[in-house]
Amino acid sequence: MEIMYKSIQFYGLHFNKDEINLLCEEKINDSNVDLWEREIFVFLRDWFSESDSISVTTSGSTGVPQTIKLLKRHIIVSAKSTLNFFKLKEGDNALLCLPTSYIAGKMMIVRAVVGKLNLIYTNPTSFANSNFDKVVDFAAMVPNQVFTLLNSLNGRLVLENIKQLLIGGASISNELEGRLLEFPGINAWHSYAMTETITHIALRKVGDNQYLGDFYPLTGVVIALDSNDHLVIDYPGIGVNNCSTNDIAQIYNDGSFSILGRSDNIVISGGIKLNPELIEPKIRKYVNAELFIGGIPDKKLGEKLVLFIEGPNLGYNIIDLVEICKDDLNSYEMPKEINYLSEFLRTESGKIRRKANVDTYLDKKSPCS
Repeated sequence: MEIMYKSIQFYGLHFNKDEINLLCEEKINDSNVDLWEREIFVFLRDWFSESDSISVTTSGSTGVPQTIKLLKRHIIVSAKSTLNFFKLKEGDNALLCLPTSYIAGKMMIVRAVVGKLNLIYTNPTSFANSNFDKVVDFAAMVPNQVFTLLNSLNGRLVLENIKQLLIGGASISNELEGRLLEFPGINAWHSYAMTETITHIALRKVGDNQYLGDFYPLTGVVIALDSNDHLVIDYPGIGVNNCSTNDIAQIYNDGSFSILGRSDNIVISGGIKLNPELIEPKIRKYVNAELFIGGIPDKKLGEKLVLFIEGPNLGYNIIDLVEICKDDLNSYEMPKEINYLSEFLRTESGKIRRKANVDTYLDKKSPCS
């Protein structure tokens, strides 16, 4: 396959295809280069190869990560869509601060190649605590990174130096959105994305309620619901046809949509289907901690609704919870138990791995473990 885009710019230096291939070999074979940086050049080598596809790994938020192949011509279409939406132009500074092992990091590199952007990259693990002082036209982050930046003066200065910020990989909490809105100079967008759709297919301006739903599809994207209210995506430009998701959604008459939760997170307790992602916001109003609702086996109910809280024991018990949440939760939605986990297991993009956390809790609780 002939690659249509044959150069890339790092920190103001231009590299053609031959030069970048030499640089890739140098970086990949240098034992002094950290793994996170080596991954950037492994991907670039793959991108500039003659293959018409690349392999990517899904997030693994609901199970074991899967490796899938994406066609480069489809990836280019996705990159152009983002470049056009954010009106990015040749020479604009693009910040790569996400792992290149996942699609979000790979797409930042492709956008730089396709849009002839000036790519700046940094260690994704330590970025939020570093003294990064460059002005950036476009960056993509996960909520955890943004939250960490907001908690320090240097971090807030970093955010104020980013003209357009794309936040994805996980939901944005009300607290995080509220704190972002305290900085009017931050132009932030929240994305709905899947690896299978080559990153985002819909966006929402943080703090903007112009649509009835949370997200509005990009040009060329068609959405629908199946008989179980799962979101179905068609995006012919990137080869996605009738892609059925596990996301339970609601579509509004203005074309926007909201995600109500994932079907694989549903808990059936006493024959009642309960959606944890609709219950959790009601509890977050009163409990100032990271939390999620899960189901554990119960002899009487089949599954028992349980509240998991991250961190040290805050002293909440079921009696307290019933009292403080009684105006927001009905009897079916009320958790039957509270458990504290020192630290939640998460994907690299910051999503809580619900099933893995519940399984870990049950393994530790088991008398045979």
